Amino acid sequence: MRYLNLGIVSAERSQAVYHAVAREARPGDEATLIVVSPRTPYVCAGFHQVTSREIDVEYCREQGMPIGRRMTGGGAVYLDQDQIFWHLILPESQVPVQRLYETWLQAPVRAYHRIGIAAEHRPVNDIVVGPRKIGGTGAATIGTSIVLVGSIMMDFDVDAMAKVLRVPSEKFRDKLVSGLSEYMTSIRRELAGQPLPDREQVTAILVEEFASILQEPARAGRLSQREQQALREFEELLFSEPFVFRSEGILRSGVKISEAVRLYEGVHKAPGGLIRLIYRTRDGLFDDVLLAGDFFAYPEDALERFSERLIGRKVCEEEWVLAAEWLMEEASIPGVGVEDLMQAFRVTH
Repeated sequence: MRYLNLGIVSAERSQAVYHAVAREARPGDEATLIVVSPRTPYVCAGFHQVTSREIDVEYCREQGMPIGRRMTGGGAVYLDQDQIFWHLILPESQVPVQRLYETWLQAPVRAYHRIGIAAEHRPVNDIVVGPRKIGGTGAATIGTSIVLVGSIMMDFDVDAMAKVLRVPSEKFRDKLVSGLSEYMTSIRRELAGQPLPDREQVTAILVEEFASILQEPARAGRLSQREQQALREFEELLFSEPFVFRSEGILRSGVKISEAVRLYEGVHKAPGGLIRLIYRTRDGLFDDVLLAGDFFAYPEDALERFSERLIGRKVCEEEWVLAAEWLMEEASIPGVGVEDLMQAFRVTH
């Protein structure tokens, strides 16, 4: 297993590196484990989210806080130096998503155990200590590689997280802080009153546990020239406005809404995450469709193909359920089923 310890780098580099390594991986390459933290805080939207609906863009810009979008699913997150991010790149892996989590999340779970924290894997992809979450994870296919990403929570800034998310009111934000405090935890919180391990100790333990599962020693490596070039490309792409706010044309002003053209939006909370449905109709037909949310979907382009199937079709439950059934056959969306997609459609009316 190749091991890349990048230490503390720019926000853009900390997010871009695993995209670059995954895209440039070739058949027969060994697995790569990357460990990194951002030098300054930033916010990152999940691949399937509508950024302007989930992140307080104005606040982030006022604070000079970068906003990015990653190519893995899940929700908007606040990232800073108190979190150690790990990225496992598995070239040409064909492991089913559920088995991927069951196998590889044992590494961070065991690492927590070794420093005295009774963490466990809670399906689909959370790491918890009792009722509190101590680490979210995600997976995606980038190039021909499967990428599994996660973090070790040395500490977690609840107030900062609450400030970067878009909420309907300040009263709701206060409730969000309370909820995050109740349901999130960290190494600092769990080991309160005890000596805290430092970043190097925790990182070394984590690497040992990944190497143990892979049954290969960790070999310190460095980025190739090809990977460095890809890294520069992803540093620019993932934080560029066209990519961060992709698929939001349906929301922008300038689209004439008349008796024949209407815009609908609704949300539904499924076991696998929030589903946000936005669609525009013209003369009773689907004119544009955006299915978004903080869930995970594999392959990542399945939602775009789902939308394409609906455009030009009659706006009715019969057409929607046919498209929903097609999506469930073509993609894996843990915790989301046809009935969830139906509920998302019904609440728009």
